[in-house]
Amino acid sequence: MLKIAIVGTGIIGLSHIEAIKKLDSCKLVALCDLNEEKVKKLAEENNVPYFIDYKDIPKSVDCDAVILNLPHGIHCESTVFFLEAGMHVLVEKPMANTVEECKKMIEASKKYNKKLAVAHIQRYFNSNMKVKEFIKSEEFGKLCMYNETRCIDYFDEKRPRWFLDKKMAGGGIVMNYGAHAFDKLIYATDAKPVSIDANCSNIKNGESIEGHAQIFAKFDNGVTATITFNGYSNLIYEAYYHFTNGCIRVLGSDQLEINRGDRTGWHRVDGVNDGLAIVREIEEFRKYVELGEANIPDGEYGMTIIDTIEKIYEHIV
Repeated sequence: MLKIAIVGTGIIGLSHIEAIKKLDSCKLVALCDLNEEKVKKLAEENNVPYFIDYKDIPKSVDCDAVILNLPHGIHCESTVFFLEAGMHVLVEKPMANTVEECKKMIEASKKYNKKLAVAHIQRYFNSNMKVKEFIKSEEFGKLCMYNETRCIDYFDEKRPRWFLDKKMAGGGIVMNYGAHAFDKLIYATDAKPVSIDANCSNIKNGESIEGHAQIFAKFDNGVTATITFNGYSNLIYEAYYHFTNGCIRVLGSDQLEINRGDRTGWHRVDGVNDGLAIVREIEEFRKYVELGEANIPDGEYGMTIIDTIEKIYEHIV
């Protein structure tokens, strides 16, 4: 049984707690958060100790691994700390703010012989797993193109303020959601981006991070992709996979529809959303730690996503 501590109990951290409860192969052994009132209550509900400073965990708890749900700017230092302390690490995406930080994390993983994985959750959504199956089966022919549009109020007052701090977040809407978009594509197609063109900026408010972006990417299998992010209003979130004999679209994160190009329109695929994506992710992390191989991104993979985002940021205006 893998004994896990969770550092950071925001929205994703709460989901991790509930996911671990569903797994007989894992056990929650500690929680950590700067908000003592919140973390104390959660710890009491889950009958585990709590900490304010994550550096107190290794010397106080029998723990095999940690899940880090922290601001991006802290990912590198916290990951290296726990790897050095002899614990395996699952760090939330994006892996870090820069490729150089990713390299430090990978080096620490190798030096201390502990597993490092990156939590790219969307590859565990049933909708995206089903898309991968369709692509592999060629039921709709060959995949030609991909289009994603995500329009969301990125600057909503409910968003934690560190997301708007470039030093802590590493960037804006591209760093946060671009990591999802490229992971989905690489996972579904087994292809790698070979060229990037983009435009990203912020023309609405005085924040230091970008609020919108349009990206064009080419992959080594010939597929092209356009990704559009608009962080100024809540409008839409959809992705289209264009094939030689039809099209698939994913609306939000869990609605999957197919169109065979036969003039019958769009048809919804039922039974896609089971709410178990994070459960699958943590179980794959457990397999990675205990068996050495699993369907979970490792540090090298996480770094390729950050490298792609850095290339996009070369086009910021």
